[in-house]
Amino acid sequence: MMTEERVLCFERKLLEELGVFQGLSLEVEKYLPILTASSHLVYLNRSEAEQDKRFKQLIPYVLLVCGDKILRYRRGKGGQETRLHGLYSVGIGGHISEEDHGLFSADRGYQEGMRRELMEEVAVDAGNQPAVAAINDDSTEVGQVHFGVVHIVRVPDESVAGGRSGIVGPEFISMAAAKKDLAGYESWSRFCLENLDRLLGK
Repeated sequence: MMTEERVLCFERKLLEELGVFQGLSLEVEKYLPILTASSHLVYLNRSEAEQDKRFKQLIPYVLLVCGDKILRYRRGKGGQETRLHGLYSVGIGGHISEEDHGLFSADRGYQEGMRRELMEEVAVDAGNQPAVAAINDDSTEVGQVHFGVVHIVRVPDESVAGGRSGIVGPEFISMAAAKKDLAGYESWSRFCLENLDRLLGK
């Protein structure tokens, strides 16, 4: 029998103590040192974490930028999060799995997990990237149990792979075009696009 994936989480009460925000926050120095401290992170079975609102799953959310363009794709039916199928996204990311936590990882596998997701989803290899923002969206069922950490990776060319079934039609489009019709995007991408200039300036 396959063992269930265990994913990286923190207790929601930590966020409440720091001050819950809705949407995107640029105050990474206020939230992340506490929420991502090794002593505050735990691994839970994914099926439990998706239902237990006492915890938030920590999700790296990476924007890929090439010159004045940003990567956009549509979430396909292969993605595990069925509540996002069909929506546009500009963020590459996913759960940090217990397998990402190697012998030498100081952050419970966070950076390794982010790197793995980028390689799996779009075949981009990126090293440690600083966080530029945090995302909290308690207005949706998905958002209530997830917490996003936004990173920007600048790539030298537009070559990306869309081999995974959850990533449909990845393409670099102008930032102006990406911001035109926000209604078709998942909420996290909307938050990022609404604040794109500020994110790029960090």
